[in-house]
Amino acid sequence: MGQRKTTPAKREHILQVAAQLIRDRGIEHTTLANIADAAGISKGTLYYYYSTKSDLIFDIADRHMNNMTSRIFRWLESSGTVQSPRTVFRMVLDTVMHSRSRGHIHLYLIQEALTENPSLRARFVQEYRRWRSIIEEGLGRVYGDGHDYQVMAQVLLTTLDGLVMQRLIGAGPIAIDEVAQFFETAGTMYRENEPV
Repeated sequence: MGQRKTTPAKREHILQVAAQLIRDRGIEHTTLANIADAAGISKGTLYYYYSTKSDLIFDIADRHMNNMTSRIFRWLESSGTVQSPRTVFRMVLDTVMHSRSRGHIHLYLIQEALTENPSLRARFVQEYRRWRSIIEEGLGRVYGDGHDYQVMAQVLLTTLDGLVMQRLIGAGPIAIDEVAQFFETAGTMYRENEPV
């Protein structure tokens, strides 16, 4: 008996179908069986690609984050250095804050990672490191210098997570312009005070 071969097209189809079901029904009302039915595959085939709902949802979130990151980097490259840091921070905040499905999925995954899923927690640790690195690279592009933005990237990533949670629970309007201005000012101060 030959070994089944995974195909990127089938995995992509599963992710697209699952993402749509989650948007339509919510995470808690979407099962692996629902996803298999909607994708037109057997549960066994789905389990071959994804043995847990958390793994599947993590890949949806990762795909979504990669799309947002590439969109932001394309925008940075096309606008060159003509954009002020404030404009760039506002664009990043706006992109992340208005991604409704990303927020719900991200919050669900964090809850799973904290409560009962050590393998998901390990994936999150790895992804947070990658996201911080991406933000550091982006800050280097914004300011066009050789400064180390590790701490600022950590603060920005933490802020993004917190703002998304506040939006999800309906904690009131979020002053994106003011937050962007804060980060522009903080970036300038950070660069001026960094030890040489």
